[in-house]
Amino acid sequence: MGRRAKKAPVQTKKRVTLAKRFKCPFCANEDVVECVMKHREGTGSLKCRMCDASFQMPIHHLHEPIDVFSEWLDECEAAEKRNNGMVDDGHDGSGVAAGGGGAMGVD
Repeated sequence: MGRRAKKAPVQTKKRVTLAKRFKCPFCANEDVVECVMKHREGTGSLKCRMCDASFQMPIHHLHEPIDVFSEWLDECEAAEKRNNGMVDDGHDGSGVAAGGGGAMGVD
């Protein structure tokens, strides 16, 4: 007669938690952008505590705070590309300043 076999202790897996505070893309401060997920209203919003920059988007039950933040960064990059494409700084990419014509003082 031997002893009764003991069950091995149950090991629980530690769940990885995703961040809810992020670095602001405008003022570059760490952990100042907070995400609020309102699943009942279907909106996710971000707001910087330092520079008051904010972003809001529609969400569903699968969205996480990092998804809202990533969408905000994508929108910022898209807006920057639109603004850079529209700004005329006097250069047309040919190496010659616009309107110079090459010859100076010609009548």
